[in-house]
Amino acid sequence: MRLHPVVLFLLLGLYPVTAQTPPPTNAAPVRALPVGPAGQTNPAPPRAVPVNPADLTNAAPMAAPMPLAVPGGVNIHWYGHGFVFLTSSVGVRAAIDPYGPETVHYKFPVHLEADFVLVSHEAEDHSAAEQIFGDPPIFRSVTAVGLNRANGIPFHGIALQKDPSGQGGANTAFTLTFDGITFCYLGQISQPLIGTEKQQLGHADVVFLPVGLNSLSVNDFNQIVTDLGAKIAIPINYKTEYTGDLILRPLDEYLAGNKLPVRKFDSDEVVITRAMLPAQPTVYVLKSP
Repeated sequence: MRLHPVVLFLLLGLYPVTAQTPPPTNAAPVRALPVGPAGQTNPAPPRAVPVNPADLTNAAPMAAPMPLAVPGGVNIHWYGHGFVFLTSSVGVRAAIDPYGPETVHYKFPVHLEADFVLVSHEAEDHSAAEQIFGDPPIFRSVTAVGLNRANGIPFHGIALQKDPSGQGGANTAFTLTFDGITFCYLGQISQPLIGTEKQQLGHADVVFLPVGLNSLSVNDFNQIVTDLGAKIAIPINYKTEYTGDLILRPLDEYLAGNKLPVRKFDSDEVVITRAMLPAQPTVYVLKSP
């Protein structure tokens, strides 16, 4: 029986014919989407993307983990040489004497941020404040002498005596207080403290001693701890495999002549509180980075 063309057209409209093309042989199998509550379709989980090892090699370095704020205490992080980083319990961060890349060979932390930077003197290995991220205010050597304030933290800059040989430049020591603990940073100190310097520095709970400087004897450094009434002395700025051609005293030489108790830490970071200050002056030796 032959169908009238009009009837045939209507039948084809009711039952459309779709062309079927076989999938390519290398196509991934089609997976049904999982069905969630009330018949809702959940999207398929994303598939991992393979990583080219060359991409990892060329990638920008990741930022170093920031020293953490610890409730009630101050986090002291030593990045090597004279570079000290203090973090208060509420997260205020002070970077002191960050080193540049031309003199010493410590690895500078990537994308390290601070709220303010203190620079004791303008030697390249102590004054690379531009390497600190976050566009912090910078207080430099002679311009930082006197009473200053940064992020609500008052601190003093004290001009110390210049090298009697006339070779050294100006040097500014700093005292600042975080969480009731007063810190003293001596910079490139070249002579034992005199009366006016002791008076301006005042009392310090923690002093960072640049024990590698040959301009002072070990006994001179011991006397500074006594002059400041410090409970903790932290050696910095001494000879290591990363200090290049700088002429510095090694740590062992200082410790051999030191008369104070010594406590060694297996870390370049330590947290202290006022309640943790030792009863008698003690040398805290942090692990060299």
